[in-house]
Amino acid sequence: MPQRFHNNGRGLNIKVDIDTCTACQLCYDRLPQVFVDRGDGIPLVILRTTVDEVYQELIKVSEDCPSGSIILSWTE
Repeated sequence: MPQRFHNNGRGLNIKVDIDTCTACQLCYDRLPQVFVDRGDGIPLVILRTTVDEVYQELIKVSEDCPSGSIILSWTE
């Protein structure tokens, strides 16, 4: 289930597809303020900062994910 974070009236959905995730650790190594290891290598989505502060790096991490398991989408 995606987690939604609000920014200027818009919601950012951050989803990790645990069925395709390879537990490579890229996401929580590069963005520990957004992702944490749930204990088995699969990331959990958290947010210890504002979306604005990590948005550009979040896009890069999503694009760099080798399994394409990090899915970002904006909602109104």
